[in-house]
Amino acid sequence: MKMNFMLAMLPLMVATSVWAADTPENAALIKRGEYLAIAGDCTACHTAPGADKTAKFGGGYPLASPFGVIYGTNISSDKEFGIGNWTDDEFVRAVREGVGKEGQQLYPAMPYDSFTKMKREDVLAIKAYLMSQPAVHSAGPQTDLSFPFNQRWGMRVWKWFNFDKGELKNDPSKSAEWNRGAYLVEALEHCGTCHTPRTLTMGMDTDNAFSGGDLGSWVAFNITPDKNAGIGNWSQEELVTYLKTGFVAGKASASGAMGEAIEHSLQHLSDSDLNAIATYIRSVPAVSDDKQTKPRDEWGQKNQDVYPVRAQGLSMDKSAAALFNASCAACHGKGGEGIGEGFHAYPSLFNHSSTGSYDNRNQVSVILNGVQRHMEKGEVMMPSFANQLDDEQIAILSNYVSQQFGNPAAATVTAKDVAKMRKAADLTSPPKIEEGTQK
Repeated sequence: MKMNFMLAMLPLMVATSVWAADTPENAALIKRGEYLAIAGDCTACHTAPGADKTAKFGGGYPLASPFGVIYGTNISSDKEFGIGNWTDDEFVRAVREGVGKEGQQLYPAMPYDSFTKMKREDVLAIKAYLMSQPAVHSAGPQTDLSFPFNQRWGMRVWKWFNFDKGELKNDPSKSAEWNRGAYLVEALEHCGTCHTPRTLTMGMDTDNAFSGGDLGSWVAFNITPDKNAGIGNWSQEELVTYLKTGFVAGKASASGAMGEAIEHSLQHLSDSDLNAIATYIRSVPAVSDDKQTKPRDEWGQKNQDVYPVRAQGLSMDKSAAALFNASCAACHGKGGEGIGEGFHAYPSLFNHSSTGSYDNRNQVSVILNGVQRHMEKGEVMMPSFANQLDDEQIAILSNYVSQQFGNPAAATVTAKDVAKMRKAADLTSPPKIEEGTQK
């Protein structure tokens, strides 16, 4: 009886997925589409934070923009809320031209200004993979921007100024590795979306490509080969290691959006693709920045100020050094030198890209938000201090780190700056202590 029921249900079960790995050709296409979807980091924007595996690609990820929150849409195989009823042409048009199934203009939070450079066959391979995955029957939160940004027809004007449609072509004068890297960086990985500054009309400033982007409470650093402002003093091996693990001792450790890109996408790429990315990035025009007077990872040195502070037994609210001693020294070392070696090491606070930048936003955001990367080698974690330190204490602590271990030019953080970042990240403040009680 049970067997008969299963046999009767089999045609229905197969019909729920347009693409099934029922032939070697389909299986190969789905496998390639999975890799391309990972390279395109589709999961990050189209899966809600904290969602389990059953809600993958179900939409709901909130993307902050200068005009309000834009939610990633459902791109699962669901026929009502996802792409289950989309034709190939409709899917390709959405990915490469920013036009939805019903002809509506899509917001460029979906980076079709990069994805337009993708090959049609790669876009369709991604579609085959998505259609092979379980349907998520959920509409998810809907984007509802204020006027006039809720008028999607305005995207036609934006595209007129900022959107150059067309597939990326190989440069015959360059190597196969360089061309592969160009395709990954410019199209699939859409690195310019974060790392390229924006013009007045919020399009990518291609004249200064990869010279750094404003992400609100975070900054996407300059990744051009400039020696001071960019990654000109990084070796090929260091770049590949960073893309694979998010950590290079004496250089950088990934957090924020870059940490997410490494977690969801870059760590899963082949070594040959990571080398191709590094090769291409190291070849783009260098863009300097007069405010960055030496490489970010060459600032600072070990500092011993915390030793006399520890001996004095000062409470957390009495001095910046005491704040550091109570909050940071246990993991980052008494002199800021870091603890441990290899993948699970707590990084040094000097010779680090975040502390060595004149822009203090990443440093403050790390203190507020913490760090958590789910890596194949294990978890990488730093706790958030949002619930332990108030805005003034975080400002004091960040300025102390900049002065003692990093770039002193970044020691300009105010409590108002921290409060603004705390609000943007929707983080609560620590409980207030009534007057007369012991801290």
